[in-house]
Amino acid sequence: MTKTDSSSALTKDSSSQEESREKIRLYLGTACGKTTATFGVILRALSKGKNVTMTFFDKLEENSSEGKALRILADHREEGFGRLIVNYTGVNRIGSGPKGTFRFYSAPNGILPEDREAASVGLNYIAEGLKREDDIVIGDELLDVARVGLIDWDSVKAAIALRKADTVLVLTGRRAPDWLMKEATTVSTTTQLKHHGRAIEGLDC
Repeated sequence: MTKTDSSSALTKDSSSQEESREKIRLYLGTACGKTTATFGVILRALSKGKNVTMTFFDKLEENSSEGKALRILADHREEGFGRLIVNYTGVNRIGSGPKGTFRFYSAPNGILPEDREAASVGLNYIAEGLKREDDIVIGDELLDVARVGLIDWDSVKAAIALRKADTVLVLTGRRAPDWLMKEATTVSTTTQLKHHGRAIEGLDC
């Protein structure tokens, strides 16, 4: 291989690595499994010594089955184990409606005044994780709170722009705008073919 060929191959290889690097991952869809997928990401990342920030936009620790486990992981200190920071914004829709059902955004009392402030706080948590250059920053249901207008998409764009090359941003929600779909490097969707009925604590929520 000539020097020119070697240089060309190196440039091509570098370009290929850049193209295959994970940047923004979206978990979308109307079925179960989006948040659950992020838990798998967290376990893998922590086990490999990576630093993770997880921000929930739709629940609080005390009424989510995973809250206690995530707190234990966040408090755990061991050589080679990553650091987990978990944030809850206070936008709490679980257990608010009749018999503990979700307070849907489309309902008459779907959006409360404090929801907008809490969503903004959550976006600040995302920005902080990106500024720290954590390995993985997760915004659970960020796409949905933006979709219904609790925060504007321009603010979301500004936060995403803080992402550095080695940080993977993971966002969940029912759907994403076209510009974000184009920018994302991985997009997965959940499709509900059948559902047993109500959400079960310790399994679905």
